[in-house]
Amino acid sequence: MLLAALMVGMMLSCNEPAHHRTYTEQADSLINEAYKNHDYDSLITLSEELEASGEMSAMKACYWRGYAYSRQKKMRLAENDWQRAVTLDIHTDEDMEYYSKSATRLAGAMLLKGEYESTMKVAVPAMEKMKDEGLDQSADYAYLLVTIGCCQLKLENPKDAAGNFDKAYQSYSQLITQKPITPHFTSAIVSIISITDNYLLQKRYTEAYYWTIRFEEMLNEYRLLPEAEQAFIDKQEARLNFYRASALEGLGQHNEAANAYTNAMKTAYAATNEGRLEAVTYLMSAQRWSEAAYNFEIFDEQVGKYGVNLSLDIIQHYLVQKFRANVGAQNMDSAIYVGTQICNALDTAIVQMQQNEAIELATLYSIQQKETEFLRQKADLSRQRYWAVIIALAIFLLFTGHMFFFRHKTAKRLEIAYSQLATANERTKESSRMKTSFIRQISHEIRTPLNVLSGFAQVISTPGIALDEETKQDINRKIMENTKRITELVNKMLELSDLSSTTVIERHDQVPAVQIAAEAINSFPTDERYKIPVELNFANDINDIQILTNEQAATRALVLLLDNAEKYTKEGTIRVLVDLNKTKDMVRYTVEDTGIGIPASEAEHVFEKFVQLDENNEGTGIGLTVARSLARRMGGNIVLDTLYPNGARFVMTLPLHGN
Repeated sequence: MLLAALMVGMMLSCNEPAHHRTYTEQADSLINEAYKNHDYDSLITLSEELEASGEMSAMKACYWRGYAYSRQKKMRLAENDWQRAVTLDIHTDEDMEYYSKSATRLAGAMLLKGEYESTMKVAVPAMEKMKDEGLDQSADYAYLLVTIGCCQLKLENPKDAAGNFDKAYQSYSQLITQKPITPHFTSAIVSIISITDNYLLQKRYTEAYYWTIRFEEMLNEYRLLPEAEQAFIDKQEARLNFYRASALEGLGQHNEAANAYTNAMKTAYAATNEGRLEAVTYLMSAQRWSEAAYNFEIFDEQVGKYGVNLSLDIIQHYLVQKFRANVGAQNMDSAIYVGTQICNALDTAIVQMQQNEAIELATLYSIQQKETEFLRQKADLSRQRYWAVIIALAIFLLFTGHMFFFRHKTAKRLEIAYSQLATANERTKESSRMKTSFIRQISHEIRTPLNVLSGFAQVISTPGIALDEETKQDINRKIMENTKRITELVNKMLELSDLSSTTVIERHDQVPAVQIAAEAINSFPTDERYKIPVELNFANDINDIQILTNEQAATRALVLLLDNAEKYTKEGTIRVLVDLNKTKDMVRYTVEDTGIGIPASEAEHVFEKFVQLDENNEGTGIGLTVARSLARRMGGNIVLDTLYPNGARFVMTLPLHGN
């Protein structure tokens, strides 16, 4: 009997790997079927069920759930699963494969959100693990090099960025040499496109042009493949020449840029709607307004074709550019129509963003509840086993004492949790009220200049009306002022996405301290809306002081303080004082107004998002928030001087030196 039992056990143990392989193959088959059919709901459900049954590893399940959520545009949920994946232990080669995929996806998602430091915290450890496992010649490794390079470029570290871009290119070249297949070429070309695009966004036209050369070399190698697709070649040929045209235009080589654009227009892709939209970047930089406006005519058709929601990014990169193109082409009716589109799209985008965040947060909360319930059940089971042993070994009174202690502790935790939940609920209600007010204010702020533009358009288009040259110039000036006002408002809206960033702003500009204030005053709008004079004063000991800072960010912060002062000052002057705090090695920029003032109790509240103490006044309620965020990320701060009696006094401090 003992021998028979041992034989049965050996047979079962021998068959177990075969059964496991069968289950794994079935799981992969189901996942691949859902993936090929773009059935993302099924992909999520399958990965959950297969993970729960043990037929799929947690690492692999997290990757596929994250992938499915990302395709559904639920990026919070996608990042949640990929974040979990990169924290799991790696037990098999398959785990390592899906760890690499998850880290690559997560880093790419964070890069798109502008979370550059967080991206590097994911990408660098992932690359180290991949290198230890001998995977430093993979496409995922090369992509992470590109991702880190893009982060370094955004963080004003172009030298290290260039080094990582070159390493990525070398990795792709080795991959292609070892195995010249289509996926390796397409991955390499997509990465080169990302590098070139980032250099163009940073206006580093020399580097962008250099990468168009590598783009061309890689594309020419791809042409030699027997399975090379002509449609792909045509599309990349068009993109190559569009990028080259933009780079050459930025370098001032206008004729060469025009020739590159002409070469792009010879491709079939350039005649497609997608191609026409990609051509706009060059046309705008070359100030070929009429052609750009014509290309933008198909934007609405593309939005309808793909069912795209007009997010803030799309408003910035397409609608605002479409508006500028029509203004430049003097198509005032079209410009007004696009301006109205921007207004409506902003309302919709903000509301949709809130709804999507609420849905994703609710799903995340549900997932966390499930995980908590699973852990609670697991803990309960362990506790039951533990107490079963204790009961057998200890007396009843000791058992009762332990049970009472744990129940009391749990009750305290529940009480604290309920208190925190109530506080969070109140904050959510207040945030909702403030955002609703903000949306109404934004709509008003945009419609005011649109009404001005509409009025002038009606005057210009009235048949038979004769306008003298001075009137025409006045109308043109006011059209440009209100166009600038709408653009400024959209830019301020887009600054909202950067408020939660903790990324340090690089300080690499050595400029006179007084110059920051002078530039802020000079860049402060001078149209009829701004009638309050601005006076600049500075201490004698500051005249020759140089400050190591970020000139653009410091000037922007001071402009926002001046804008705030102007809104609440009806008469008198706005006074700007620049002096040196020697004890703290800081430069102070003080902005004083003669407005209504701010109560001391509101000294911190005014720096919160969407806060307006006087809701009847114009503004969005984010100017002071953005200004303080910029100052703090440069190592300084902005505070309200509550002792100032004649209005409001804001003090911005910036470090004098770089350390």
